[in-house]
Formats: sequence, C-alpha cells, structure tokens
Amino acid sequence: MGDQVTLQTTLGRAGRQCSLADKVAWLRGRLRAGDEAIETHFAWVFLAGDRAWKLRKPVRRDPMDYSTLEARRRDSEAEVRLNRRLAPHVYLGIRPLTLTADGRFAIGGEGAVVDWLVEMRRLDRHRMLDEMLASGRATAADLDRVSELLAVFYAREAPAVTDGATLAGRLRAQATANHRVIATLDATGAAALRDAQLAFVDAHAGWLETRAAGGCVVEAHGDLRPEHVLLDEPAAVIDCLEFDRNLRILDRAEELEFLAMECARIGHAASGRRLARTCLARLADAVPPPLQHFYRSHRAGTRAKLYVWRAGEPDGDDVEGWFATARDYLRVAREAVEAASG
Repeated sequence: MGDQVTLQTTLGRAGRQCSLADKVAWLRGRLRAGDEAIETHFAWVFLAGDRAWKLRKPVRRDPMDYSTLEARRRDSEAEVRLNRRLAPHVYLGIRPLTLTADGRFAIGGEGAVVDWLVEMRRLDRHRMLDEMLASGRATAADLDRVSELLAVFYAREAPAVTDGATLAGRLRAQATANHRVIATLDATGAAALRDAQLAFVDAHAGWLETRAAGGCVVEAHGDLRPEHVLLDEPAAVIDCLEFDRNLRILDRAEELEFLAMECARIGHAASGRRLARTCLARLADAVPPPLQHFYRSHRAGTRAKLYVWRAGEPDGDDVEGWFATARDYLRVAREAVEAASG
C-alpha cells in the first residue's frame, strides 16, 4: 500500500472545498483487514499496515488551535520534533494530504495541500505499559529500561526554570486556576485543596529553590501516563503534550510522581513507585518525600480540572463518568496534600 495510492472521491468538480468528513472517508477507505480508525477529541488516527497516520480536526480550544491549515502544519511538526526526544524511531515525519483538480486525494501527491498528517510507525498496543501491567507481563527489566530512558531524557533537557520564586509562582497560579474549575464540582473540597496547596508552597520555598537551582525543572513530556509508555526494545514514550510549552514545564519529580499516580489508579502502585524511584536514583536526585506527596496532589488537582472541563464539553458522551473521575482525582489530591503536610 504505497503513499501515492489515490482513490476517486465523491467531491465532485474541481475547486470544491473538501471537508473533514471527506478526508476521513478517504483515509478510512485505505484501511484493510486488521486496520483501524480511532477518533479522539481533537484528531483521527488511522492504523494502516505498519503505519499510523494522525489527522488533526480543525478545532480551536484555548490554548489549542488547529483551526487553520497552517496551524495544523506547525503543530504536526512540533509533535514530531518533541516526540522524537523519547520515541525517535516511532515519529517518522509529516506528510501532506493532497487533492487533485479532478477530486483525487493522495498522501504526498501532486495536488493542492488540503491537510497535514503525522506519519508514525504502528505500535503493538499490547506492549504499552497499561496493558502489560494488566496482563502481568511487565518485568522489572522492562520497567528499568523505561526508567533509564527517562533519566537520560531529563538529564539532557536544559533547565526551563532556574529560580525558586518563579517555580513557586507557577505552582500558586496553577493551584488557583485548578480551584476555579473544580469549585464548580465541589466548592468546599476545591477550596480546601487550594488552601492546603498554597500553604505548602509558602512553607517550603527552600525546597523549591533547591529544585529550580539544581536544574530539575525542564521542558518535560507533559502527559506521562502508562498508556503512552512502550515496553519494547527499545523502550519509548509517545504522545507528549505538544500544543502548549508552558504545560510541559515541570519538575521531573512531579512528572514521575504523575506516572506513579496513574499506575496506582490502575492497580499497580508498586510498579509506579519503582519507575519513579529508579529514575530518580539514576539521576542521583533525592527528593524530599513530602514534596513528592505535594506533586502528586498538584497533578491530581490538574487532572480533576481536566475532567470537569470534559464533562462540560458540548459533545460529552459520559458526563456523569467524567464528573465521577474528577471527584476521584480530587480525593487523591486532598489525601496527598494532607500526607505532604503531615
């Protein structure tokens, strides 16, 4: 199945503007037995043969903007560049989706560029960390390869914040922003969480100064969840949060605590702790345990905010489920900040 394969579409005469539905229909038409089309909030992913093709939807949601062809090109390029940091063999590049004057689509063809596709190697979904843990196939060696990959990554990345006051300011602003959203779900619980988190930041300025001055705050992955971690040879981490650099600026200890928390949520807390502990040990990074608890609380609060947002989206298909998940993250956040303040 070559990249130059073209199929006659139903677009009609030349010059007619093609829609997202037209593009999806053509890409879906290339699929064969064993292939798959997956729709997400912001994109379509087509698993075709040994490739995966990602097509962004022309949507705009602050701070994400895919509304124009040029914006989708830029963001596709950013996705490849950023994800090659932890998965260089997976992200192959971007390719134009083209349309000829007589209404024929192609990938990398001679017609006008009507969209952009991220080209990736197709991965075995059953080798991702969440499924490997669920099936009992994840070994200590698998986990240690991921820890080594992450340690090399964090050591290589340049510091993004180098003074404690800036780091503290970011954490305060994020805790306050989380509160504004979570309060629509649980005003009392959200206020208690915000107040405890702000009090922790104010009480531990010295720790935050040490983290920032030590180069621990970097442009990280931003969405380090088990379903994004490939346990293979070589190991890889995919699907970084590419659309907003500010959201990728994290203390590496916070990002690792997020991964540990997400492993715990699927019933594998010990594996999550091993991943974080081994990575920090390779970095010779001794993080105060209360700070780790605080970072877990902070990540859980941010996730609670995300799920409240999802519940409020016009196309939300599981509002009660999103709210239930948000409440669970709020519970985790409050328990963790209590442990941090302990």
